[in-house]
Amino acid sequence: MQFPGVYIFALSECMNDFGIEQAVWLEGSGLSQIDTSFAESKISYELFSNLIIRAIELSNNPAVGILVGQRLSLQSHGMLGYALMNCENLLAALKLVGSYLSLRMPLLQVRSEEIGDELVLFLEEKAPLEKRVRIVLFDAVIVTIRAAIEQLQPNLKKELTLCFPHARHKKFPYGSMEDCALKFDEAYAGLRFENSILYNPIPLANMAAYKEAELVCAQELESLAHKTTYRERIKKKLIENCEHFPSQTVMSSYFNMTSRTLHRRLIEEDTSYREILDEVKHSLALSYLSKQQMSIKEVAFFLGYGDERNFRRAFKRWQNMSPSEYRLKNK
Repeated sequence: MQFPGVYIFALSECMNDFGIEQAVWLEGSGLSQIDTSFAESKISYELFSNLIIRAIELSNNPAVGILVGQRLSLQSHGMLGYALMNCENLLAALKLVGSYLSLRMPLLQVRSEEIGDELVLFLEEKAPLEKRVRIVLFDAVIVTIRAAIEQLQPNLKKELTLCFPHARHKKFPYGSMEDCALKFDEAYAGLRFENSILYNPIPLANMAAYKEAELVCAQELESLAHKTTYRERIKKKLIENCEHFPSQTVMSSYFNMTSRTLHRRLIEEDTSYREILDEVKHSLALSYLSKQQMSIKEVAFFLGYGDERNFRRAFKRWQNMSPSEYRLKNK
C-alpha cells in the first residue's frame, strides 16, 4: 500500500516551523532529507505511520493532522483536485471525494447519508489504525475537505459542521477554524452540510475538464485494483475473519489455489503468511488497547493467544513496551 508523499512533505514543513531539525525527525527512517520533490513520490505505510508518530513525539503536538490539512490545497491532490475544481456543484464534489478518496488516502473510506436537513459525510477506517495515526489522519482529511470547500465556494464555510471523534486538542488555537461549527467527542469523524447549499453552482466549473479528469481518476483506481498484492488481499481477509484467523490452507482456498502455491506467491512478494498474520495482530492489538473497556487478557483472547504471556511477549517485540505501558501512554 503506497501513500502520496505530499502529506509527509506538508508534515516536514510543520516540523520546520516547530524548529525540529529534519535529521532528528528522520533518524532511523532511511531518508536523508525531504524536499519539494518528495511531494511527488509514493511511500510505504510503515514509513508513513512511523514518521507521523515520531513527529507527534518530538513536537509533543497531537494536532499535527490539523496543521497538515491547513497546508494542503486542491492543487496538492493531483488529478482528483483538478476534477474537484471543475465540479458542477458541491454535491458532485462530495460524490467525487467518496469515489476517489482512496487514490490519495488508501487507509480511509467515505460514505454519505442524508439525515434530516443535512448530508453527513462519514470518514471510516478501512482497517484498524494505531490511535495516534488515526487521529492525525481524521484531522488532516476533515480539515483538507474544509479547505477544498473554501477554495470552491468561500462563502459556504459557515454552513459546515466539522465532527471530530476525539476531544479538543489542548492548547491548540482553533480560532482560524471557528467560521465553521466544530464538534468534538462525536461518535464519528466527518462533516455535515446543510442540504440547501449542495446545489449551489461552483463558479469556475468546466464540465469538459471535469469529465476528462474524472476519467483519469477512474482509470487510476482501476489500475490500483488490478495491482493489489496477495499481501493486501490476505490482510483484508484476516481482518474480515478476525474472530477466528484462518490457517494458510484455508486462506489459499479463498484464492482457488493450493497452500504451496500461495506460499510461492508470497515469497515472490518477499513476505510470508506468518509475517502478514503477525502484522494484522499487531494492528488489531493497538486498536483493541485503545478501547479502555477491554482488559489485556481479553485483547490476548481476541487475538488468538491462549496464554496471555505469549501476547505480552509479542507486544513487547512489536512496540518495545508492554501492553499496559502502551495503554497508559495512549490514554
